Amino acid sequence: MNVIQPYISASLKQTLNEIYQTLAPHFESSNTNLINHKLFYCNKWDESRNKHTYLLEMLRNECDRLRILMEENTLLQINYICAPPDCTDQLFHIDYLGDSISIFIPLVDLSDLNGTEYMYFYDEKNYLLFFDLMLEMSDKYFTKNEAIEYMTSKGFIYETDYCFKCANSCAYSIIEMPYYVYHRGQKNKTNHKRIMLNILFSRNNAYEYPIDEVIEDSEVDEEQRYNTILEKRKDKNID
Repeated sequence: MNVIQPYISASLKQTLNEIYQTLAPHFESSNTNLINHKLFYCNKWDESRNKHTYLLEMLRNECDRLRILMEENTLLQINYICAPPDCTDQLFHIDYLGDSISIFIPLVDLSDLNGTEYMYFYDEKNYLLFFDLMLEMSDKYFTKNEAIEYMTSKGFIYETDYCFKCANSCAYSIIEMPYYVYHRGQKNKTNHKRIMLNILFSRNNAYEYPIDEVIEDSEVDEEQRYNTILEKRKDKNID
């Protein structure tokens, strides 16, 4: 995961905060301990539901990387994702079988206490070299310890070939999560909600993405993962 811009423009910051205020009652009234999100833009919705399309041009003009992503990929949806304090650790995975790229703009500072946790290869070429292995591991829905054990069985040495890091940044930075990043939303160990804007792109339009406005459990927004993950949570007593 890469910080591609350390701070957004004042106009974009104001706009994102204004949009969030329209959605804040949803997150403030929720009592869930699960990471969850709420869409406010979706390319499959009709115009009457997409009330903030002016944001698209602002994002396109904010930085070159966002402009390139919008030109070369399909913009699927924009949402706010919330990790409540003491939320449940997700299982490690690759999003949408590697079809998606995510941009995040956090509204709070990110640290090892609340940032997305991901596998970091010391040799950058290994992300693509072992992408098929990451997809295989994604299908197995591993906890962190299980992922380390599996990597060991494949000949990788923990903290020599790879380690786990958490996304760190100041509030209102722009962070890119490439399609090949093996990651999870970790338990939020702070005393405030971790709110992030999520801009979701499809690389190849090779996946049937959910279009529901409210996703109460972000880990199971992919239909084929739903039952398997719930069983894994039950077996591992993950709650």
